Amino acid sequence: MKKYNLEMAGCISVLATASLVAGCPALAETTTAPDPSNDTVNQVSQMVSEENNAVAQNVTSVSQLSDVKPTDWAFTALQSLVERYGCIAGYPDRTFRGQRSLSRFEFAAGLNACLDKINEILTAGLADKVSKEDFAAVQKLQEEFAAELAAIKGRVDALENKTAQLEAQQFSTTTKLTGEAIFAVTGGGGGGGRFYSSNVGALPGAAGNGAFSIPSGNVNTTFNSRIRLNFNTSFTGNDLLITRLEAGNGGGTAGSILGNVPAGDVGNLGFDSFGLDYAGLSSNFTLAKLRYDFKLGQDFKVSLGPVMHVYDHVDMNSFANNEAVDFSSTFFINNPLTVLVNPQTGGAGAAIDWNPGNGAFSVRAVYLAANASDANSGLNRSAINSIVTTGGITTNRGLFGDPYQGTVELEFAPKDGEKKGPFAIRLQYTNASISNLTINTGGVNVEWAFAKGAALFGRYGFGSIDSRNGVAANANPALRNFVNANATSTSISPQTWMFGLAFPDLFKPGALAAIAVGQPFIASTVGNSSQTNVELFYNFPITDNIRITPDLQFIFNPNNNSANGTVTVGTLRTVFSF
Repeated sequence: MKKYNLEMAGCISVLATASLVAGCPALAETTTAPDPSNDTVNQVSQMVSEENNAVAQNVTSVSQLSDVKPTDWAFTALQSLVERYGCIAGYPDRTFRGQRSLSRFEFAAGLNACLDKINEILTAGLADKVSKEDFAAVQKLQEEFAAELAAIKGRVDALENKTAQLEAQQFSTTTKLTGEAIFAVTGGGGGGGRFYSSNVGALPGAAGNGAFSIPSGNVNTTFNSRIRLNFNTSFTGNDLLITRLEAGNGGGTAGSILGNVPAGDVGNLGFDSFGLDYAGLSSNFTLAKLRYDFKLGQDFKVSLGPVMHVYDHVDMNSFANNEAVDFSSTFFINNPLTVLVNPQTGGAGAAIDWNPGNGAFSVRAVYLAANASDANSGLNRSAINSIVTTGGITTNRGLFGDPYQGTVELEFAPKDGEKKGPFAIRLQYTNASISNLTINTGGVNVEWAFAKGAALFGRYGFGSIDSRNGVAANANPALRNFVNANATSTSISPQTWMFGLAFPDLFKPGALAAIAVGQPFIASTVGNSSQTNVELFYNFPITDNIRITPDLQFIFNPNNNSANGTVTVGTLRTVFSF
């Protein structure tokens, strides 16, 4: 019986398609000792090969052959093979259509599928599962449809070559448009009759009508919006040109009132800690981002452009880094002592991101100059947030002039296989010059998903801000409005911290809830207390492209001044992404 199986397997392997030929050696290896039948197999194979070549050369043109009808012997033989070996599953509509005529190419395709199936059985060492009658039927069918089988194989080979070529050359320069729209209804207010600056030396008398106070009153409910259009273009498949257009409706909030007047100067110099990060944008579309990313090797990325942002490259956090997804206030989105250059307007510069061997460590660096396109020196034009420059500050602007910042970051984030791990810590150092102030700061950024559905996160920053014009409280207008009048030092040493707890997928997959508390600017010479912020939100998806987030903020001792009442800001945010 073994001799018969090997002989028939050899015949099918030679007469069938290339896949059957590949199956023959595996079958031969199943023998445990030399068998004289091997010589017979070789002889039969040679004769069949010669006969097959003769059939291929003398076969009538396919266009002259008739279709295979259900009454033909070949049709019945193939149908029997299909039923026994399940080699044809049917058409996509789950019909077999076994009672209609087939073209010779359709028939050959079905025959080829059965040959493949029988070859799998032989390769698995189950030759005894194929009857002698089936071997004979297969051999005869191969002989009668040799030309069609050869043509099908040629077509398959041609398609494989074309597919390989398309895969190798499939990239074409394309631009993809993505967008995001934020609708936010905001209300709130503050206690007390006045808001004062942190400069306690400037506090007025009992009447409370000093130069740095504003009536609190009742704050209107507002409707704020922002729209972003991102055009992402790739030229090689391994690079990305990012162009962003951005506009809003210029809205404000109860919290942002503090940051738009001299009483809110503690929120300037990059230390913006009030209101909504996406409020206050002009209704005219502006170029909000223009940068080019490309790779030098598999683990080294370079970014450069005329409109970039520090937060795109350092100080990222999975739970507190995106005003459209998590916290609304700027303070909880980024470390105010790390992201100094205006996060809305950005600046020109370059950044690198090196992840050696795609391992746990990453090194990042970014340099930005807010007035890189300005060739002249002169008075500072408030390129950094809303600094008021009364009194005049002469700065040297341009790509390497004031205001600028350079930041380096070292990240340790062990991976879970190819995926991001649950823990990450980032250490940062920043050197900056803003409004003739020399700023040197350090920062720590931590996140830890310690359980499924629960995570801790936090930031800490410290450093020094030195006035190059003498005593900080008097010489520099950028500091004069919020450093205490009786301060005699030429510098201040601020600290900042925030800590939070997040609950991913709370009540619904894709949802995110979190609460955080922190103090944006702690300095002994700035105010008579430390401002404390608390914010909580619950972001839940309505669809894959629509999210709704109720958000609540409390600001205690605003502007580091205990004379100011608590500010409350409530927001209902809806985000549309496309």
